[in-house]
Amino acid sequence: MMRLLKSSILFAFFSVITLCVCAQSAEDSMAIKTTALDYIEGYFHNDGKRMEKALHPELVKRSIQKTKDGTEFVLNLGASYMVMRAANNTNRHAANPEGPIESIVEIYDIVGNAATAKVSTNQYDFIDYLHVGKYKNEWKIINVFWANLPKEE
Repeated sequence: MMRLLKSSILFAFFSVITLCVCAQSAEDSMAIKTTALDYIEGYFHNDGKRMEKALHPELVKRSIQKTKDGTEFVLNLGASYMVMRAANNTNRHAANPEGPIESIVEIYDIVGNAATAKVSTNQYDFIDYLHVGKYKNEWKIINVFWANLPKEE
């Protein structure tokens, strides 16, 4: 009887813990998705304020690029540059600048105040891997690593 009582108490305890974690994760997942959408759709829709809302002020965005002679280098961009680019975006690299944007946000992991996600769209031939942090109770993008999708031949 005592063993059954202990098992029941442990089961109830872990059930409550699991419910709390799931509820927090669902709320955090939605906030992370919103942040990622503010980032990519703010860029597409020429909305610097929406981009700024998504970014931590110390954001670093990086990509491996090549010069015309094939020399590789790491391109580094910051938050102020990204906000300016969003505000002045002409969508010259968009597949269909007049068409709708369909964004896909994949959240790979959330641990405490840190998350990793990927964002892609039907409009651009690149993907962004995002490191998102909960800073002052808001999810903000802190790091971005982006890459061009392979060209189809």
